[in-house]
Amino acid sequence: MTDDQELAALRRRVEQLEDQLREVAADHTALRRVLDSIPAVVLRVGLDGMIEYVNRVLPEYALRPPVGQSIYSYAPPDQHELMRAAIDEAVRTGDDASFESLALAPDGTRDWYHTIVAAVREGDEAIGVIMTCSSITRLKEVERALRESRERVALALDAGNVGVWRWDRRIDHVDWDDKLCSMFGVAPQDAPSTAEAFLALISEDQRDAMRAHIEASVASGTYADFELRVDTPDGVRWFVIKGGVIRDDGGAVVGLLGGVVDDTERRRLMEHVRESQKLEAMGQLAAGVAHNFNNMLAGIVPVVELAARDARPPLDELLAEARQSALRAAELVKSLMLVSRREPTGTARPREALAVVIERAVQLCRRTFSRQITIETGDLSAAASTPVDAVQLEQALLNLLLNARDALENVASTRARITVTATRVELGGATGAPKAAVEVRVRDHGAGMDEATRSRVFEPFFTTKPVGAGTGLGLTTAWTTIKAHGGTLTCESTPGVGTTFAFQLPIAEVADDAHADASVSDRTPSSDACVLVIDDDDTVCRATAAGLASEGYRVVTASSGEDGVRLSATHDVDVVVLDYSMPGLGPKATLELLRTRRPALPVILYSGLAAHLDGASAHVAKPATSEHLRAEIRRVLGR
Repeated sequence: MTDDQELAALRRRVEQLEDQLREVAADHTALRRVLDSIPAVVLRVGLDGMIEYVNRVLPEYALRPPVGQSIYSYAPPDQHELMRAAIDEAVRTGDDASFESLALAPDGTRDWYHTIVAAVREGDEAIGVIMTCSSITRLKEVERALRESRERVALALDAGNVGVWRWDRRIDHVDWDDKLCSMFGVAPQDAPSTAEAFLALISEDQRDAMRAHIEASVASGTYADFELRVDTPDGVRWFVIKGGVIRDDGGAVVGLLGGVVDDTERRRLMEHVRESQKLEAMGQLAAGVAHNFNNMLAGIVPVVELAARDARPPLDELLAEARQSALRAAELVKSLMLVSRREPTGTARPREALAVVIERAVQLCRRTFSRQITIETGDLSAAASTPVDAVQLEQALLNLLLNARDALENVASTRARITVTATRVELGGATGAPKAAVEVRVRDHGAGMDEATRSRVFEPFFTTKPVGAGTGLGLTTAWTTIKAHGGTLTCESTPGVGTTFAFQLPIAEVADDAHADASVSDRTPSSDACVLVIDDDDTVCRATAAGLASEGYRVVTASSGEDGVRLSATHDVDVVVLDYSMPGLGPKATLELLRTRRPALPVILYSGLAAHLDGASAHVAKPATSEHLRAEIRRVLGR
């Protein structure tokens, strides 16, 4: 080859190299533009971990440029092993590896990055890695917010006792969460997977309504609340199903989504509220009935007492029984008012030793119960030192004894026995010191009660008797009366063995009671005082006047407050017996006018209502025995 030929070949080679250089430069420029435009940071890292190249330096790394720094200096120590493992995997396998790490910038910035690692090779030998790092800080924040939101929703659902469900109608697939499975009492693996499987879990009488509700929700595009009663292993539960529709991109309803709220406790609470409202209504009714009913009895008791004074046997015994029946009838009204917290306050009530009250109640039951029932009493001396409201405690004991009698209804006569005992016990006081009390136990050997019945015996209106045979108020009033005396009443019962009611009252010495009834045999006039009786009920007025007149009092009667004020001005009145509920001038205004002329005039409020009158000298509940009313008159007169 000549020199010219060699020179020409050399020129061509140089031109080829220049063309290749231009192509490489173009490729480098393009690659540079790609690296500059992608939102990731691209680093070339040696196998020793030193950064050899970076496509961009972020502002937070300007204080210490990455090139020449160790890749490990930008991550917490606990992440170094994770990074090494990814680099080793990429070098060893030739496949890409990845990891997530928290990068610590020199300016204190902390960002999360997702890094893809690819090996760089020369021939078969790896000489480094390329790391492509994408910031996922925002994604991490979204994930954290979503996780916290889910946790809050889960807490809210759990606190609200809500289970979540979803139905995809396109494939007829139902999803239940674990909470909903628990509410229905089914294991998660046994949860219904189709609409029909869900319908099979509910009672047949609700199934058609539930199916129609689902169809209507799909057709209308709205889901109304649906109440569902479910028999679960834990008993009957009431659920409220709430939900909404799921639509596809075209707006068609493709499913339903919602939650189930356990409404059982709210229903139970509402039931208690309704029972309380019944009790309140009963109390309001009692307040109205009491006045009229007690006015009737107030017209009966004095007349029966007057008739009994001169009656001969056996009429005297019958009249005595009639008197006791009238007083017990009055106590029934007071018991009803006591249950509704409307029992009259401020009234003078006779008090007797508990032992006397027990003996009297037992004797009454012995005379009136079937002769097949034996009533036994033990030593009652432990109850001799406990003063009680004689009328209320006798009624409470009678309620317990009547309950025991009913429990023996189907018991053979050889076992029909009621036992009443009284023993002294020591109770722990508030300061820990023993406190003496008397415990009275009323035990029957009847059929007994199961736990479900026993737990409800003190509830108002609860009874095991058929409709019309009782309301259950007896045990409620007994519990209320004993609680008002500072005691407790409990019930123990075993099916087939019998029932024991036990109440404990603090022991105290019986004191002379200024409000106790005067002796029945004390019939001599204790005063010739003038008593003004003001009552709009003519029968009560005449009966009260007759009873007082028989004791030697001079009596003047008035049918209204206005008449009473007028008569007080023309008569030398020593004491006034004033009814509470009258037409016209009310009791408060009547009292004020009566005392305009006589500021110290004693005024006794005499009413069958749960009434209290400020300024009254005494309060006496209708009907009262003549002894009781006379004792109050003597007390306010100071005689």
